[in-house]
Amino acid sequence: MTNFPGAQPETEDARHEAIVCVRLKTTVAGSYLLDHLRAQPYVVAAWWIAADIDAVVLLSAPSMRALHRAVDDLRMLGGAQAADAHMVLRKMSLATRR
Repeated sequence: MTNFPGAQPETEDARHEAIVCVRLKTTVAGSYLLDHLRAQPYVVAAWWIAADIDAVVLLSAPSMRALHRAVDDLRMLGGAQAADAHMVLRKMSLATRR
């Protein structure tokens, strides 16, 4: 496999990550989503957004299956009208070479 410049080396404990844009149903309060995110094991971070979407959530799971399940849970249990996942394929190492 080709390594991209600045890509971190693959490790045995590589995680599958996704950035998910969430738009809440109009009948769902933001506090409901917040409570849901706090209870989820694969949520790394989340941000409120003042735009067409309500929040952005960073998920990190040990497998693609677990990651898909976490996104589906946002849709079915987190009160999301829409949850669009954008995969993070590989982190870039921003450290400079010396």
